[in-house]
Amino acid sequence: MIKRILPLLAGGLLCMSACAVDVRPNYTVNIPVPASLDNTMAYLMDFDSGEKLDSAVVTGGSIVFKGNVSTPFIGRVVVSGQRGPIFIVEPGTVSLDSAGNASGTPLNDRMETYNKLMSELKTRYSKLDLNDSVQAATADSIVAVYDNIPRSAYKENPSSPVGLFWFLQTAYDMDLQALDAAIAADPSLGQSARVKGLRNALLAKAETSEGKHYKDFTVTWNGKEQKFSDYIKPGEYTLVDFWASWCGPCMRQAKVIKELYNKYNGKGLNVVGVAVWDEPANTEKAIKSHGLAWPCIIDAQTIPTDLYGISGIPCILLINPEGIIVSRDKMSNELIEAVDNAMSAYEASRSASAENVPAMSTVNHADTAAIF
Repeated sequence: MIKRILPLLAGGLLCMSACAVDVRPNYTVNIPVPASLDNTMAYLMDFDSGEKLDSAVVTGGSIVFKGNVSTPFIGRVVVSGQRGPIFIVEPGTVSLDSAGNASGTPLNDRMETYNKLMSELKTRYSKLDLNDSVQAATADSIVAVYDNIPRSAYKENPSSPVGLFWFLQTAYDMDLQALDAAIAADPSLGQSARVKGLRNALLAKAETSEGKHYKDFTVTWNGKEQKFSDYIKPGEYTLVDFWASWCGPCMRQAKVIKELYNKYNGKGLNVVGVAVWDEPANTEKAIKSHGLAWPCIIDAQTIPTDLYGISGIPCILLINPEGIIVSRDKMSNELIEAVDNAMSAYEASRSASAENVPAMSTVNHADTAAIF
């Protein structure tokens, strides 16, 4: 259960009635989940800090958390190692539906108004024919409104977990200068663990951007050390995929990486996966089910993401034969193009080197003997 340290009353005496009030839960969170998850463990997380605050066993296709909260915060449920819905933990009864929408308390109802508006805009957009000039113009206006919702929601909910949540939806697209300006304008943002982490990530990212040498790290899993540099082969290119089993975009990019692996494996391109923010058992299951043939560093958690300033996954790096990062954060066609260009240059360089190797000359045995 959530533990809060409560101040002692004057004189160190705590009357029975006050004690009863202090320990009485003031919030309940009800979350429906598939019955197949019965008897598994669920955790209530502080979305901002990542701290586990409470646990419950899934029973009858339902999770129930009860506790006492003085200051509302952004919560998230994790079930059987999988990340679930995000909602606001505040006094009252918070009810989530099967789609993860929360309602029943003031801040969650407010969150839902923004979510509902964005959902409606997505539906309207999906029904438009983008080949029609009039409808395409309508689509552009819908996108503009949609993209502005997080910014408006943040401004309308200052110093609130609702405002923090919506600020974070745009913060990951900011550079360091823009983020620092936002913190200067709203110092409360500087108290957020995620905002602090994002700022540190931007600093680390600058040190591991394209043109910088890769940084080494070591992960211990099952009692064995996994050193990143052991997977970087001098003289060849290395494609590095930071990923997690629960990440949909990661698994979509795995298909792209598989194509590149099949095309260039053994021809100067090595591939290595680095599983972050994931349960090792889920990583191993995903490797098997998706047929990922390349080696993977398992249970890296936040070690490499802190080092490389990775705030979102997948993060894919291409490291050249000299250990320099030549591509970062490219996906799909951009990633294919970057690798194709690198491998074309690599093959051309190898061919040129082979042509410049001088032919073996005929040895004059008399001259050789004369040397000695």
